[in-house]
Amino acid sequence: MILSDLLARNARKFGDRISIITRNVRMSYRQLDEESNRLARKLIQLGVQKGNHVGIISRNNEQFLRLYFAVLKCGAVVLPISVRFTAAEISRVVEHFDLTALFYEENFSSLIEDAASKEIIAQSIELLLEQCTTLPSNPPDIIIHEEDPCTLFLTSGTTGQPKGVLFNHKRVIPVATAIAIEFKHTPDDRVLHVMPFSHSAPLQTFFLGALFVGAVHIIDDYDPKRFINWILQEKVTTTFAAPIAYIMAAKQGISGDFSHVRYFAYGASAFPLAALERVKQAFGHDAFMHVYGLTETGPSGTCLRPEEHQTKNGSIGRQAVVNMEVKVVNDRGEETGPGEYGEILLKGESNMLGYYNNPEETAKVIRDGWVQTGDIAYRDKDGYIFIVDRKKDVIISGGVNIYPREIEEVLVTHPAVLEACVVGVAHPEWGETVKAVVVARPGQRVTEESLKEYISTRLADYKQPRLYSFVQALPRNVNGKVLKHLAKGM
Repeated sequence: MILSDLLARNARKFGDRISIITRNVRMSYRQLDEESNRLARKLIQLGVQKGNHVGIISRNNEQFLRLYFAVLKCGAVVLPISVRFTAAEISRVVEHFDLTALFYEENFSSLIEDAASKEIIAQSIELLLEQCTTLPSNPPDIIIHEEDPCTLFLTSGTTGQPKGVLFNHKRVIPVATAIAIEFKHTPDDRVLHVMPFSHSAPLQTFFLGALFVGAVHIIDDYDPKRFINWILQEKVTTTFAAPIAYIMAAKQGISGDFSHVRYFAYGASAFPLAALERVKQAFGHDAFMHVYGLTETGPSGTCLRPEEHQTKNGSIGRQAVVNMEVKVVNDRGEETGPGEYGEILLKGESNMLGYYNNPEETAKVIRDGWVQTGDIAYRDKDGYIFIVDRKKDVIISGGVNIYPREIEEVLVTHPAVLEACVVGVAHPEWGETVKAVVVARPGQRVTEESLKEYISTRLADYKQPRLYSFVQALPRNVNGKVLKHLAKGM
């Protein structure tokens, strides 16, 4: 199915049913479909063509979804960009991923000045919406196939360079279908959307709602009190968020009846067991569900259901969700036995097409149709999977992946820094926080304050180290490789 066809179907059959609810807007399926049609026609007038890559910089709101579907109706590919990126990072994305156009909320206009100089179409979303009000509300005549690419999500590799995870229309819907089947969704469900649209999971929340003609609630900027009040006032039935969102909410002194909530889903990072128990007590609710997957798989993978938390808390589940397969294998590719460590592999209909313009990395990650997750895990005697470590040095803080080498490469450009090693250290609420271990150049002096100021315009705020340590030398093995596990304690 073409993604925009799903919206058009709902507009025809259930036109007046509410599709999106934000702080200020309640929009029906018919309104969303017609407005995205007008917007698509405007994009075509500006020069957007089938197959082009179009970047969007926007907070979570109805404007993003209007533009998202408008781009799809042009046959183009959407690339959501984090609103927390710096101007330098946005400029690199424009160049590296061959963007033809970049549309942004007015609030972020200062960030795109350099990117806009690269001979691309660049315009604010607010102006676009003003310019398309008189255009026809029927869809543009563009032939689109299921196999056509539709979305790029950004991730990063150990080289520090971003990678674009590419999907076509055919590979997006299976994720929403799996969620709907596994979690028994109905048209009466009211789904609350918390994570930023630049993350791969949130758009699946919308398609989940569209499959069952339900309403999707969207919070533009996470605030723990607003999160709690929204669930209570709107009688939300399901929500998905990173563990930190629930932890911060639980610290607010929650009062209210949450019995209308069918389940609270969490994912994107581990949920410390003690913190999860505190959250359950705060909400007075046991229906918490752990969802595990990767951007490269849709994201789709496994889940630990509420009833399984009683005896298997900390596990990602025993089996894959609908449309997916999972296994844990050793270095020889053989499935491991109980208690034996191995790497988690995932395979399914929602696996990515590959990394855009990066066949070498694609070949490393996808082998015989299986995605190599880089997560080291074991199965217990009952077959439940427990993650114990990661092959890569990715830091996961508040559900957001942070890549150490990217930060290290920025730190060593400081004139007083000789070497830098970036690691993740345990944090009771965020899961992990970023720590930089720094070696100064001989005869130079470097301070925490000077480094913080230096990187403030070079890295998004969530990538910036919260802890610093200054040492004479980094720990290394006989081959000269930095021993990061020792650096954590320095």
